[in-house]
Order: sequence, then C-alpha cells, then structure tokens
Amino acid sequence: MITAPCHIGFDATVKLGATKDGKIVAGQYTYLIDGGAYTDQAAGITRAAALDCTGPYHIPNVWCDSYCMYTNHPYGTSFRGYGHPELTFAVERTMDMLAKQLNMCPIQLRKMNTIKPGHTSPTQAVITANNIGDAEKCMERAKELIEWDKGQRIELKSGKIRSKGISLFWKTSTTATNAQAAAFITFEADGSVNLNCAAIELGQGTKTVLAQILAEKLGMDMNRIHVTMELNTQYDPHQWRTVASSTTFLAGRAVMSAADHAIAQLKKTASIAMHCSIEDLEVGGGRVYLKANPEYGVNIKDIALGYKYPNGHAVEGQVIGTGKHIQRRLTPMDKETGFGKPGPWWSVGAQAVEVEWDKKDFTYKLLKAVTVLDGGTIINPGTATQQMRGGMYLGLSFASSEGFIFDENGLVQNPQLRTYQMLRFGEQPTEYLVDFVETPSADGPYGARGIGEYGVIGMAGALANSLSVAAEVELNQLPLHPEYIWKAKKENGT
Repeated sequence: MITAPCHIGFDATVKLGATKDGKIVAGQYTYLIDGGAYTDQAAGITRAAALDCTGPYHIPNVWCDSYCMYTNHPYGTSFRGYGHPELTFAVERTMDMLAKQLNMCPIQLRKMNTIKPGHTSPTQAVITANNIGDAEKCMERAKELIEWDKGQRIELKSGKIRSKGISLFWKTSTTATNAQAAAFITFEADGSVNLNCAAIELGQGTKTVLAQILAEKLGMDMNRIHVTMELNTQYDPHQWRTVASSTTFLAGRAVMSAADHAIAQLKKTASIAMHCSIEDLEVGGGRVYLKANPEYGVNIKDIALGYKYPNGHAVEGQVIGTGKHIQRRLTPMDKETGFGKPGPWWSVGAQAVEVEWDKKDFTYKLLKAVTVLDGGTIINPGTATQQMRGGMYLGLSFASSEGFIFDENGLVQNPQLRTYQMLRFGEQPTEYLVDFVETPSADGPYGARGIGEYGVIGMAGALANSLSVAAEVELNQLPLHPEYIWKAKKENGT
C-alpha cells in the first residue's frame, strides 16, 4: 500500500470577505498539495484545484496560490474528483463558518452567492447558460430531500444528536485543448449495427450510454446495436483518455457524428432504390422512408450492403459511418495572469448528510446521504443514479475513516488493510437519495454534461458540516473519526 500511488494530501487556508448581509466580495485561497516523493499526477491536481478554487460561487475578487509539494510521504495520484473533494471540503467548511459568523442560514448564504450565467470563473472564463448548471435549484432540491426545515440539530430523548450538513460543489473537465474521440459504425446484412470506439468500460456504463445515443440518432431498437471496445490502438479510432468525466461528452459526440455520416449513406442508397430525392427521405424504425408518405420506404437490411438492381448490377456497398469530435474553444492558462478557459462545462450539484452522533463516546451513525446533480440531460437515469450512489459511498469512506497515520518521521503506521480503515458494509447510510436537475448543454450529446466523478466531491464537506453542528465544534480535518472529534472538543474546552 505504501509503494503504490495513493490519495494526495491537501492543506488549505481559505479567507473570505463578505458584506454584513452575506454577499461575498473577496476570496483568498492557499492550497498546499502533498504529492509525496514523486509528482505523478499531483502537479495536474494542483493546477485543477487552482482553476476551480472558489467552488461554485461568484466572487468578484479572487487570489489563489496552489502549490505542489515534495514530501517523504507515499506519492499521490489522481482519484475520483481530481482534487475537488479536498478543495470542496475546505471551501464548504469555510462557508458554514462564515454563515455562523453572519448569523445566517448556511443554505441562504450559498444561494445568495451561487455562480450564474453572466459571471466569470476564477480563471475569467465567461459563464453562460450553456456551460453551467443551476446550482440554486440543486440546493433547493437537496434541502427538500434532507428535510432541512425539520431542524438542522435535534437532541433526542436518548441523549444522541441528529444533525444535518449540506455542501455545494462544482468541477470542470480540465482536459487538453485538443482532447478528442472518434468512432466508426458498420451495418450488417440483417440491418444490425456495430459500434467501435476506444473508450474504456470501467463499469461506468459507457457501452450502454453510447448504444442509447446511437439508437436515438438512428431511430433504431437498442438491441440491434452491438458495442465493441477492443482496446487495441492498432485498430481502434483515437480516444484522448477515459478520464475527466468526459467519455459520454466526447465519445457521444463522435458517435453522433458517425451516425450522421451513416444516415447520409443510407439516404443516398435508398434514393437510388426508390427513385427519389435524398431530401425527401428520413431514417427510423429500421427503415428509410418518404417524409411525406412514411408507408413508402425500404428496410435498412435491404440496403445495408448496397443496392442491387433487378439486372444484378450493384451500387454503393456497405454502409460504414465514421465520426469524430474535438474539444472546441478551450485555451491554455496564461502563466502571468492565470486566465483561460480550462474546460467545456461545469457540472454543479448539492449534497447533504444526516448523522446521529453519540456525545458519550463521540461515535456517529450515517443516516442519510443526498445528491442532487445538474449534469445536463441525463441519458440513462438508472446508471446515473448508481454512479452517484457509488460516489457517495467512496466520499464518505475517505471522509470518515480513510487515511495514512504518520509518525514524527513521516513513516506510515497503518500500511495494511487490517489497520487502514475503510467504510465497511453496514456502516453506509440507511438511505441514499439521488435526484437530478437537467439544464442541457448545447455542446453535449443530446445536452449531456459529465457526471462520473461528481458523486464523491461534496460528501466530505457535507459530513464535516453535519458533525460540526452536532458536536458544536469546528471540524476542519479529515478523516472525521471519533477520536479526532473528541480531541477537537477537548481543545475547544467543551
């Protein structure tokens, strides 16, 4: 465990300046990223943390210093969220503390300062209705699901405390400015379709979503589409990487492009067979038919390998569609100013956690976890919901118990799974509640934005906010194990 790449360490100092009514006017952020003995992905994570340093808030005056540090710890690499669970923990804890100082509801403070179209990101990228979701709607829905109005802190007759915490989060897909994907589709004699691309299936449901996109575009039953991911760079079309929650976005657009190419071929062949204009034709239901008179048409299976005249002459041949998509209008970051456009969109969301805390032994039980995400058009709600649930579990695990313990010489004291604590079966929340707000992205396939990493990002912040309310002490360190809560209470004199 100590020779393999691990999670980065993250030390943050956040200063916010606000008016008395809660409008944030300035923010200063200092992030120290513990990359261990080798940089690996830590330098990239350091950059990503700076680009989204503020969280999904409109702050007119921003200063951020994000440093990648060499240490004698095991070296860190990229995990789900790419530095955003850590920066979100720091930002969301600060937001709760600011709300307390202003004597404001933490939800109201967040809603007042959410970033909206017309604002700019920390790197001065213009926020538009196309590239940002609706953070305020996400917050309102999360508030409903966690039943915030029933009370944020409730003392039970048993002496235990039930409390709720909430967090707001965002992330852009920080990609290469020429990140791209390609796909090709081939039609078989029975009218079925093969789809090939180089995206990697990691269990995130890429095969299913790409098949859905192609089926929708071709107006075809999804069962007639077969997705192949051979992962052989000698034969596969190019795919930038399967990272950054961008596979559906990039590969999906490539699949739509390939479908358009194939549709053009189908219409051309059908126009020959039907003696009509290409412009008069439409594709769908396994057929190519006349728009004005849909009962007249030909089956795709009869023209998938070309059309043969009654005299035996044949034309056109197999329908093979190729497509590609490349990121557009992205820019590198200016070294002097830090300005630039790092990604095509920002997905935003809100998360909440309810706990039951025992003030006798400082232990707690996870009762409910909530995620509301604006991922644009949600193509497959079932797989998207499971993505969020898996992310919540992962986020709660690293927030509540995971972490290396170092002695004064930086040596790891728990290098085995026996002593490295992870969230175990039975310790997860009793309820996982997931919902979506859909603000379509014009650039995404059917309006979709990335969602893969987002379930994990705000969980640490939400859990810490909930436990801070329960224990009535500011908990600004991870993991949030009972011993740490006890020490924090002791140091606070409570």
